[in-house]
Amino acid sequence: MIAQTALEGVHTFEQPDGYVTHYRLWGAESAADLVVMLHGGMSHAGWQAPLGTRLAGLGDDIAFLAVDLRGSGLNAGRGHIPNGDLAVQDIALLLRGLKEARPGARVHLAGWCFGAQVATVVAAELADRGILTSLLMVCPGFFFNDRYSDVLDRSIDAALGVVEELGITVEPTRPFIRVPLRPADFTDRAEWLAAIEDDKLKLSHVTVGTIDSWEAIAVKSETDYGRIGSLPVRAVFGTRDRLVDNDRVRAFLRSRPDLETHDLDAGHAVHFEETDALARLVAGFVAESKR
Repeated sequence: MIAQTALEGVHTFEQPDGYVTHYRLWGAESAADLVVMLHGGMSHAGWQAPLGTRLAGLGDDIAFLAVDLRGSGLNAGRGHIPNGDLAVQDIALLLRGLKEARPGARVHLAGWCFGAQVATVVAAELADRGILTSLLMVCPGFFFNDRYSDVLDRSIDAALGVVEELGITVEPTRPFIRVPLRPADFTDRAEWLAAIEDDKLKLSHVTVGTIDSWEAIAVKSETDYGRIGSLPVRAVFGTRDRLVDNDRVRAFLRSRPDLETHDLDAGHAVHFEETDALARLVAGFVAESKR
């Protein structure tokens, strides 16, 4: 069931297991086009506020929803995902709920960074069921550069090594593995560096379950990209991205002959640095679906 919370613009959706998924909404609920954005691993729905605000300002025809993945943002159990399938099902069920509540609306699933991988797996599950109109990817995180991959592996190994050496028993829901990301990995803009540093909702530590879930979803997304049916796919890259291996991701995505790609002069947080340009691209993608 979809409901609105006391926080302005924040809505909730209760999953079958009782877990409550929060999402933020910009624009009219009656909009003909709904863009549903999934965030990256460390972040949450609030990071998409600049893009949501800008898109909502373009008119009443587009609404923008940014969803907190299980264990992130305003959701319970921050830092913990029990398993990847559950995180995927959360989004698939939410999308079904949104479509049922607005049967005439066109739903465009979008994902930033790791969110693009989650979106791909969800899109494959919902392929050709009349729920989704398009799949949008922003700085898709299918393949990260060697530096970040190495740092992440070292962070995981270090945390697990300490636990093993000290003989500590860690509760499965306790986040203790540090997420090795810095504000400078996302942007070089001073105002956004400060905002990321001060963000109380970002993930600083995660559980073993979350690490395993991230890996399971990442692996599955590579296979599921070929299972999304006739869904149109668009991708946006930041030319100064310090995390994603753009060349490798672009080559992977090109297995679909109908793929459209765009480059923006920005770092990984394209929605921070090139909000206007990204909003215009998203609006353009949405408009194409009406033809």
